[in-house]
Formats: sequence, C-alpha cells, structure tokens
Amino acid sequence: MSPAALPAARTFPAAVAAALVVGLFLQWPSLDGGFRGDDYVQWAMLHGTFPAQRSAFDLFDFASGAPDEYRRLVDFGHLPWWSAPNLRLRMWRPLASALMAVDFQLFGTQARLHHWHSLAWFVLLLVAAARLLAWALPPLSAGLALLLFAASPCHSLPVGWLANRSTLLATAFGFLAVELQLRWLRAPSAPKALLTMLVASLALLSGEYSISALAYALVIPSAEPQPRDRLRARLPILAPLLGYLVLHTLVGSDIVGSGYYLSPLHDPWGFFEASLTRGPVLVADLLFGLPSAYFNGSSPLRNLILSWNIFSPGVWVQLPDWQSWQVLIGYLALGAAVLLARWLVRGSDRSDALRWLGLGAGLALLPCVGSLPEDRLLVAATLGSSALIASALVRVWPLIWNAGIRHVHWGLVALALALLWVPASSVARSYDAVRGMIDGGEVVRAWSLAAQLPDRSQAGSRVYLLNNADFNSAVNLPWLRLMHHHPLPRSYRRLCPGLLPIDVTRSGERQLDVRVLTNALRGTALPSLYRSAASPMHAGEHFDLPGLHIEVLDVFDDNPSRLRFSFDRSVDDPELWFLTATEHGLRRTAMPALGASVRMPYAQFRDLRR
Repeated sequence: MSPAALPAARTFPAAVAAALVVGLFLQWPSLDGGFRGDDYVQWAMLHGTFPAQRSAFDLFDFASGAPDEYRRLVDFGHLPWWSAPNLRLRMWRPLASALMAVDFQLFGTQARLHHWHSLAWFVLLLVAAARLLAWALPPLSAGLALLLFAASPCHSLPVGWLANRSTLLATAFGFLAVELQLRWLRAPSAPKALLTMLVASLALLSGEYSISALAYALVIPSAEPQPRDRLRARLPILAPLLGYLVLHTLVGSDIVGSGYYLSPLHDPWGFFEASLTRGPVLVADLLFGLPSAYFNGSSPLRNLILSWNIFSPGVWVQLPDWQSWQVLIGYLALGAAVLLARWLVRGSDRSDALRWLGLGAGLALLPCVGSLPEDRLLVAATLGSSALIASALVRVWPLIWNAGIRHVHWGLVALALALLWVPASSVARSYDAVRGMIDGGEVVRAWSLAAQLPDRSQAGSRVYLLNNADFNSAVNLPWLRLMHHHPLPRSYRRLCPGLLPIDVTRSGERQLDVRVLTNALRGTALPSLYRSAASPMHAGEHFDLPGLHIEVLDVFDDNPSRLRFSFDRSVDDPELWFLTATEHGLRRTAMPALGASVRMPYAQFRDLRR
C-alpha cells in the first residue's frame, strides 16, 4: 500500500496541532493525580518492603505463582486468603517497569514529576498516531480522525494512572513500528527491516498492550500473490512477536487462576468464551460510545429506564440483567460497524486503507478480551474506529450540504448525527474521567491515612479488616500508609470478600462466625481478580494462616456465605486489631461478648476530606 499524498500545507498540520491542544487540555489535570492503586505496591517493591523480592524490571509481578512466595503474600495479606493456590499475576513489562524505577529514583514521591513523564509519552503516542493516519487517509479525514483519537476517554487511565503508563509506551512504539513496516514495504532494505524489528521489540518490552498496536501490521494489504511472499513481507513484525512469546514463556510471565484476567495460553476455552461477550461490549464502546465499564458494575441507563415505570416490578426482575443487554447492544454495534465499513469501502478511492484500518481495529480488540471490559483497553483499536468515523463524516456531510434542505436524504442526516454522538460523548467522558480519577485518588488517600491502625510502638499487632469499604483502599492500605511514613503492622488481612452486610457472632473465646446477609455474592470471592470460576469454594473447606484458621461453613453461588475464623489467642487480645468501615472511616472495633452478635451494615465509604 502506497502512502497517502503529502498532507495539505495547512489542513493536516493544523489538525495535528489541534489534536495536541485538545488531548493535553483534557489530560492536563492528571498532573495533580498523585499515586493510586498499584503505584504504592511498586514503590514498596523498590524499597524492599514488599513480602517478595522484586527487581526494577519486575514491578508488574504481583504474584509469581511460586508456592513459597504465595504463602508469604497471603500471610501478610497482599493476597487474600481466598486467592486461588495457583494464582499468577505476572505481567512482563520490563521497559515500562524500568522507567518507573528510574522515576522513583529521580523524583522520589513527587508524583507531579512522574505525571509529567506520562504526559510526554501521551504526546509521543499522538504523534505516532498522526504519522500512521497520514499514510492511510486524505488530510481532512486523517486530521479529523486524529482529533477523535486525541479526545477519546481511552487515554484517561493510561495517562492518569502511573502503573498503567505501559499502555502509552507499548502503543506509541507499536504505532511507530507499523509505520516503519509500511516504509519497509514501499522500499525494502536491511536497515529499515532492522529498525522496524528494534522498535517493535521496544513496544513488546513495554507490555502486552503492544500486541494490539502491532496487529495493524499483520493486516496491511499486500500485492504479493503467494502466501510465502506475504509472510516474508511481515517478518520485521512477526520475528519480534515470536521472540516475545518465547521469552514471555521462559520467564514465566502470564495470568493463571484469575477471574478478572484470562490468558489465551493457559485458558484458551475461557478466553474464547469471554470473547463472545467482552468483545461486543468493547465494540459498543468504540462505535456507540457506550462505556464498557458498565459491564463490570452497573449502568445508570438501567435506573433511568426503571424510573419510566414501563414494566411492573414483577416483570422487571424477569427481564435479562444489564450485562445481557449490553452484550446485545454490542452485537448490534458489531453489525453496524460492518455495514459502515462496507459503505465506506464501496465508494472510496482509499478502500484498501479503510479496509486495513477497520480490520486492524478488529484484530486489536482480540487481545483485550482477556481483561474485563474497560475503555483503557481500547487505545490501539480507537485509531481504526476513529479513522472509520472520521471518513464517514467527511463523506456524509458534503452529501447533505449539496442536497439542500428540500432534497436531503434524512437517513444520511440520522447517520451524521449518530456519528457525531461518539466525539461529543468522548470529550465529556474524558473530561469527567480525568477529574473523577483525581478526586477518587484523593478520597482513597484521605480514607487510608485516617484509618485507626497501630502506631510504631504497636507495630507487632495483627490487623484484620472485617468489612471493606472500597476495593482500592482495602488492597493498598498498608503500602499507601508506608509511603506516607506510617509503620507496617505485623500482618494485614482482609477477612470478608466484597462490600456486603454481615452478622458477626462470638462463637468462642478465640472464634468469630460471620454470616453474609445478602445473596448478592457472585464476584466477591469468585470470579474475581484472585480466583476464577473454575475454582469454586465448598462448604467444609479449610484455610490456614499463621495465627488464623478459616473454615467455610456454607456457600452461595460458589462464594462463601458463612465463615468461621479461629485465632490463636482470645479475640480480646490487644495485639489483635479488628477494623470496620464506619461513617468516620476505618475504626478499630471491639468484638461482641461470648455468644453475642453484632450487625455490620454495608460498608461506609465517605469523603473524609470535608
């Protein structure tokens, strides 16, 4: 495929400048985002306080799967007691990891400087996307596509969350490698092939997100008639990909035992099943602007429709749940995408380029179905979808304008308005996502730092979190406080999965029984980040930790609904700290007297900054 004609002297450069302005305007507040989530864990890894040793190249190794290490991670509480015994959460991102280590070495805990680094990679990503679009599309379509790409909400988390910066590195290098592949195909030479392989290798060393970006190189139209020749034409990309898969296997990096992440290598059938639901949900996000994150949580659309009183409560509960509706909308979006692509290809002098970008976007989605749907997975695929939407807008508006109000085809008007919905919603979602992420991080920090935990004189105490108020604060509480110079307790353990109301009964001097007061248990222990649906829990199962014995008394939907916790000392011992989430934050709570019970409602999570 030959490159597009050189962009017009003003049109495309102006669009690139506008895209940089729009993208930076939307993401600029991320400079105040601070640290969040895994950032604290990775800081602990670099400072030697994490329960397992990690190098500067292994900061995304959250659980290696080694049995002795698994015990240490569970004993302290980095992994909860319900984690699958074979759990492995090990992403191989050595380059992204090393750059994070350099940041901490140079900037310490001055988070704003870390975020400047992320913004620089975001700018490089936009430049790489601009160069790639300039090869494929006319200046106006390429410029509009770049604007849509820059405004997409898929960038908010990779830019605003330092631990997710790997997405920016991997995709930027991936797009640059695809452009180099295009140049090599136009005029093959050994130096160009080697440079393409080098940049593709840098992309792969940045993380698995690069596979989505490099997918565009695998579907570049080729004039070669023989399959062998077409394969040879892709060697500069295929060779690093094969090398990556070999090294990835040799170092033991992969996902095993998780219900959040799925590996096509260790669970191909589960990966395939997930693709049938997660894939269409991601397509609906790209084409309809329907946030894919609704699939994991809840949608405000459901509550809105419920408020219309179209159905009686008895009928409503028999209707499919929101996830089913979102998957259905996803398949409608998939059909609409195919029809839109066919319409564009049929009447365009850039049919090869549009077909390539559409196929590339579809192929870029495939690696993403291994994770629960979120818009942060869509950075690479958004390039192709933005190109299709921009090309459709450039094509449809002249048809409407030239027809005049009396002769206009109202179907084209409807198509134009539908296409405009995506950029309009993208800008709003990006704006809200960045600011919501900053505010959420500050709330979690305030909540965690205000928690009532042992001071340095009581550092030998064991902390047990009875009910979680927020997943991120519950998981990262010790490491966040450690970064802010608070001591680590002897151990920190989450006792109950999920944000659920519970009854706690003192069934013995050293014993607590916990009963969950709702049947909404699915997703609390499994399928969750720590345990897949393939490892259900059963009544009678036992788990042993130092100083603690756990027995599952009953289950509902494969998740524990009644639990017994037996300690090696009286629950009144001053070295045992039981934390509960209250309206005043995490507070130490005395356990009931022998034979008595106490009810703990849904965990309170409030903004303690006010």
